Amino acid sequence: MFGKIDVEKTKGSLIVRNEIIEKLYKELGVRFGYSFNDLYGVKGGVVRRLKGGIISDEMYRRGEINNMKLYNELFNKVKEYLENLEFEGFKIEFNKLSGNYGWYEYRLMKERGFEGNFNDYKEESIYNEGTCILKIKWDV
Repeated sequence: MFGKIDVEKTKGSLIVRNEIIEKLYKELGVRFGYSFNDLYGVKGGVVRRLKGGIISDEMYRRGEINNMKLYNELFNKVKEYLENLEFEGFKIEFNKLSGNYGWYEYRLMKERGFEGNFNDYKEESIYNEGTCILKIKWDV
């Protein structure tokens, strides 16, 4: 799958992960927690993938942790910040989980009163998605 594993790059990706988490908190007041951490091979490289979520201390103090409008604004701010960070030898990507938004789920939503077409359903589902994916990539 990976070919020859570069142990130093793998360790380096852990350091980058820790620096990202620290910078988010110190510079933006945002905590990134994750419950899933894996490595997988891609053409010409390797990716460390973390699945988790973000919360700002301010949103938490105000009790607005379920406000999706504020969450999406925070997500966009964090995405822009992270994708402008530079770590030598690593590329950072930050996105929301793009789940399986299929016809079956769409039909269930329609039965529950959702108004709109399939594209409206997908757009709303992604808007309401709270799981974030942080990818740290490097070449092999």
